[in-house]
Amino acid sequence: MGCTGNVAIVSAWAKVMSSRNLEDLSHDMMRMATVHKQLCKAKGIELLIYCTLRSNEEQDALYEIGRTKSGKIVTNARAGQSAHNPDEFGKSHAYDCCPMISGKPMWDEKHPSWKIAGHCGEEAGLIWSGRWSGKLKETCHFQNPKWGKP
Repeated sequence: MGCTGNVAIVSAWAKVMSSRNLEDLSHDMMRMATVHKQLCKAKGIELLIYCTLRSNEEQDALYEIGRTKSGKIVTNARAGQSAHNPDEFGKSHAYDCCPMISGKPMWDEKHPSWKIAGHCGEEAGLIWSGRWSGKLKETCHFQNPKWGKP
C-alpha cells in the first residue's frame, strides 16, 4: 500500500481518528520526529505528521478494510502488530507523515519532496518504510528501529 491512498484512509479514519500528537510517541520517537522535522525544514520541506498513536480498536477497523469492509486493503497488521499501537506505557513507536508544499499536503509520492523526507528520516535514525518492498511499502511511514526488539 502506498500513501497516495491516504486521502481515502484519512477520510475513513475521520470516524475513529488516530492521534497526531507528538506527545503520544515514545521518548525516543519524539526525539527522532523532532530531528526529522528539523532536517526536512533545513531542506525547505515542512512535514505534516498526521498519525502517531492508533488504538488497537482502530487498528482492527483498518485491518477489516478490503476484507470484511469495502475498499482496498490498507494494512496487513492486526491490533498489537503495528508500531502505531500503544506499548505498555501507552506510547507509539511510529508515525505517518507527508511533505507540505506551499502549505498543502503533497500526496503524490513521485514528488521529489518524498525522497528528501525519507532520507531525512533515515538520517534522524528512523526506519523509512519507503524502502520496504512488496505490499508493505509505505513512503509515509517511519518507525523506531528498536521497536519490537528485546
